[in-house]
Amino acid sequence: MTNQIDNPIAQNRAEELGYDLWDEFVIPPYYDNLDLLSAKKPRVIVGGRGCGKTMLLRYLCHQSQFSLKRKFNNDISIKHIGIYWKIDTQFAKILTKRGIDEIEWQSAFEHMSTLVISREVIKSLESIASSSYKEFDQTHLEEIDFSNLKDFIPEITGDINNLKRSINKLYNQFQLWASNFKRYEIPIFLPKGFATELINCIYEKNTIFKNATYYVYIDEYENLLKDQQCLINTWLKHSEPPLVFNIAMKREAFNNKSTIGNEQLVSIHDYREYDLEAYFDDNSVFNLFAAEILFLRLFDKISDLPIDRDVLRSSSSEAIVSRRNENYKKRVTDYAKKYFPSPTYAEIANEILNDVTLYKRLVKLINNALDSKQSKRNAEDFISKEHPSATVVMFALLNRSLEERLIIEEFEKLKSNQDNNFTGNTGWVDNNLVGCILFIYEPLPRQCKVYSGFNTFCKMSRSNIRHFLELCNRSINIDLTIDGSAYYKPVEPEKQAEGAKQASTSLLKEINQFGNNGVAIHKFIVRLGMYFAVQQRNPSQSEPEQNHFSIKNGISNLEIRSFISECIKWSVLYEVKLTKRKGGSRNPEIEESEYTLNPIYTPYFDISFRKKRRAEMRESELITIVSGNDVAFKELLAKKSKYLDVILEDSKLPLFEYFKKRFNED
Repeated sequence: MTNQIDNPIAQNRAEELGYDLWDEFVIPPYYDNLDLLSAKKPRVIVGGRGCGKTMLLRYLCHQSQFSLKRKFNNDISIKHIGIYWKIDTQFAKILTKRGIDEIEWQSAFEHMSTLVISREVIKSLESIASSSYKEFDQTHLEEIDFSNLKDFIPEITGDINNLKRSINKLYNQFQLWASNFKRYEIPIFLPKGFATELINCIYEKNTIFKNATYYVYIDEYENLLKDQQCLINTWLKHSEPPLVFNIAMKREAFNNKSTIGNEQLVSIHDYREYDLEAYFDDNSVFNLFAAEILFLRLFDKISDLPIDRDVLRSSSSEAIVSRRNENYKKRVTDYAKKYFPSPTYAEIANEILNDVTLYKRLVKLINNALDSKQSKRNAEDFISKEHPSATVVMFALLNRSLEERLIIEEFEKLKSNQDNNFTGNTGWVDNNLVGCILFIYEPLPRQCKVYSGFNTFCKMSRSNIRHFLELCNRSINIDLTIDGSAYYKPVEPEKQAEGAKQASTSLLKEINQFGNNGVAIHKFIVRLGMYFAVQQRNPSQSEPEQNHFSIKNGISNLEIRSFISECIKWSVLYEVKLTKRKGGSRNPEIEESEYTLNPIYTPYFDISFRKKRRAEMRESELITIVSGNDVAFKELLAKKSKYLDVILEDSKLPLFEYFKKRFNED
């Protein structure tokens, strides 16, 4: 029986943790590069889903910075007051057309924005007054005189409770009007200047705020309508204390730099952009951060964790630098590897030779290859339990044009500890072992341990903390009893592999909800995974471990290019500019890219998460995968299967079952 409530890593989204993240937030390793608490210039924060954008923004905002759980030093001064705003995009999208001029709707959006920001400014005062910050309490809050705002709202009397009621009333009335605008008179719209004047009222009689600036962090900017983005862009361009605007969005989403005038937003001059995922280009940085977040969640479950909670929560330069110490990094990641252990690929090969079912399948594959060559040899001639890795790749070598004699000769050299093609520069083992292991496991009712291990979880997550936690959660949950005993011991590789499959399946289904194109993106990713899985089912493993592709001479079809850009925005694909191509034939005048399937989906398709081999497609093939009908896609796979001599009959993948049943394959 599982106990989801007791699982501290089951919540893997910032929205599930609320607005006060003081106890939950781990200061990212790149934090001191952002200068977000002191910057006077707007920031544009980009990154894929799950990279930590929302957690970072909510941490910077008043609910966390003035948390009841935070202890303030007496000498601290208030310089940064953050406001987090994730716009209700469903409501924002009704503020357009319907017979009303766009300029009117723009004023309506400004009115709504002003009311939301003003409400948050008031809430920030309540957060500060309720916190342990001694220089501003409830008495100070009640002494603030807001009567200057009467020029905007005549019924304001000056005290904060009256102001709250007035703003809430206006907001409720606005929502009612926007949903039924033909039945009500257009309200008087407040300008952004109202929020600025509200802040000035706070500054007027409270010297503790004299150096403070309000920072508005607008999340999911890409979901706004174009005219609404133009207004936000204008506010960014003209940001200055006491009110500075910042935006956050997915990659490939900042396509509109226009303002409501003739000006354009200009990078560096008007804002600085930070790509959060780029800070994890060094895998070791993400691995440490992932381990720290995991262990903070498990801190009350495991007694000897190698972290200090106070250090992880501290934004001081001393604390951040201490976490960059090599001894510290090794201690934390080594513990993570022990908690999520994994056999080496050589050890998995050895398990294949010592497991009855796996060994039987390996022998069958070798015999099938020998039969295809009309060989008189037996499988035993190509098996050595003292050399499991070489033995496991034998069926692939025998399915190629290599002569049996050469394979036997190199095998004997290996046994005699001489230079050989298995372990030498030719790399028969290094180049083929993982692909062959996956091939052996794929049709069997068990998960492959290739998908287990802390480092593997980090690679499959690819700088996505949410995906990492989901892999951990699923793995632990398999063995999580009501007493939570699973937390106190390492998670077995078999459980991890099963958890990886569960997480991959769940996250693949989630693609359907990715914006307006979610269903189409899901269909494309399933087809793309199927395309790579067909390659994986090639017994010769001539091009093993394919999970990324390129299009020779680039993508010329504008609709397909736009669709691929949408896939990159949602992080189901990753793009890297191509610098070389097989045979060195890349046209230097054409900018080409390679596109990698998000590795979190690879366990579902039983393909490799490692970026090893690239498929070179024709643009027509990509178009078929993206938008071709089922028959056209079936024909593409059939050609690929025939060309590669692919074996599909014994595959356990449901997508292959669909493939066979849907098209009545012979």
